[in-house]
Amino acid sequence: MPKRVAVLLLVFAIIFSPKVAGKCTSDQKEVIAYNCALYIYRPRPGGAPETWSLCCKKVREVMQVTDMECIVQLLTPKEQAFYGKRFRDLELICSIRPTHPHS
Repeated sequence: MPKRVAVLLLVFAIIFSPKVAGKCTSDQKEVIAYNCALYIYRPRPGGAPETWSLCCKKVREVMQVTDMECIVQLLTPKEQAFYGKRFRDLELICSIRPTHPHS
């Protein structure tokens, strides 16, 4: 019985997963890197993008089809060490819907 419940939970998790994890492209990575460069490559902490910014708009577009962990996996090990956290943080920062009147 517990095995059956576990299998059912796994099936539901797969069917109702909101994202297609693991399927991302280097083009998606480049879109985020380019549009969010001021935040990602900033030499010191701070300077998070506004939720209405082009950076966050592009992050939300990419997040509709994949997750940021997939994007981070496309980075080189050195890039992951330096910028992986900033890429991951963008998913949280940009998940809040914009409050800017022009968005």
